Amino acid sequence: MSMNLSRTRLNLISNFFYIGVMKFLNIGSKYILVGYLIRVLGENGYGTLTWVDSIVQYFIMLMNFGFDLYAAKYVVENKNNHKELNKAISCIYYIKGILFLISFILLVPLTFNIEINNIINLIFLMMIMGIGEVLTPIWFFQGIEKMKTITVITFFSKLILVLLTFFFIKNNADIQLYILFLVITNIIWGFLGFLMMKKEANFKFVAVTFDLIKSYLKEGYLFFIGKFSTFLFNLGTIFLIGYLFTKGQVAGFDIAIKIVFVFIIPFEILHQALFPVIIRGVSKNLLQKITIATFIISTITSLLLYVFSENVIVIFGGIEMYKYSYVLNLLLILIPIVSLTIVIGNCILVANGYYKQYNWSLIISAIVFIFLLVVLKTSNQLNFLNVIMIRVLVDFIQLLIRFYYNFKFKII
Repeated sequence: MSMNLSRTRLNLISNFFYIGVMKFLNIGSKYILVGYLIRVLGENGYGTLTWVDSIVQYFIMLMNFGFDLYAAKYVVENKNNHKELNKAISCIYYIKGILFLISFILLVPLTFNIEINNIINLIFLMMIMGIGEVLTPIWFFQGIEKMKTITVITFFSKLILVLLTFFFIKNNADIQLYILFLVITNIIWGFLGFLMMKKEANFKFVAVTFDLIKSYLKEGYLFFIGKFSTFLFNLGTIFLIGYLFTKGQVAGFDIAIKIVFVFIIPFEILHQALFPVIIRGVSKNLLQKITIATFIISTITSLLLYVFSENVIVIFGGIEMYKYSYVLNLLLILIPIVSLTIVIGNCILVANGYYKQYNWSLIISAIVFIFLLVVLKTSNQLNFLNVIMIRVLVDFIQLLIRFYYNFKFKII
């Protein structure tokens, strides 16, 4: 029993470390690129790139169908049963492959919108990186609690992207070339991840029944709706700013929100590392300690950033972004709010089987977001600042809903 406990702790520490490294590679490379791209592409060029990404990410979300949130559960449940594990992995890939094709079909109607049609070639090109998203099995390595392999692959793919960008992207005319590099490195990332998963699990595609696919879709649709709801007020905010206001304001908001989310990474890492452990069962006391520690650390971080916000945004985005330091100040409250939302929702509600409650918190928040936007539009108050304020309010509402469910079911 003592040996099992030690092994569990060792796996947790190892998992935490490699998930942390992978997160920082993803975010670190992104921030290095942001700092460079906004300087070479300019405020409007970078804003256009970000706006394209905000559209494409909805389709990437459809391809993933929430599997990135809960597919690890299937691996945990079947990792000692090779036959069932093959079925589970095959089923996930079949679904994601079909959804990849459907995404391109759904993209066609967008070409009839004049604003979107102006950049439709960039959208179609960036959509191809969905191949990498379909292939990469982060959920598999999370489920078997061996994140080292996928972390190494992530490192090399991000390194290639950064080097290609620095060597070849020099001005606003190179936006399409940058997207091409993004697509290529993403496909490499996914393909190598798939090969390593195939080797680790001795995986072979097997035939699965329609009933099994249907059951996976049935269990996953709430996660998909929940993820869609999250995207609605995350990427939806960027899309709305780009559609109604200016691409420069898109750049300002994107830089500010990226700064905020880099300090939320540790809590995302905590969620991913603890997820398999909590599924097996932990004490209520430990969950309470995790929640309290999250609140204290995230609040202190937010206050410190507020003091140095002007310096931070100039470091990340250059002097051109100084005028958007007030946006960063408004968004800093999201650090404690979102950190607690992740821990309370992903790390506690989902891991304890309260999938519907988790997703309802997202759905209700999205409904409130849309309702408030409609109210502002009808009252002629829909401006850049008010959209940001709604974005913050909606995250706070989501946190309150998750706290309500946790207390209702006496989880913590």
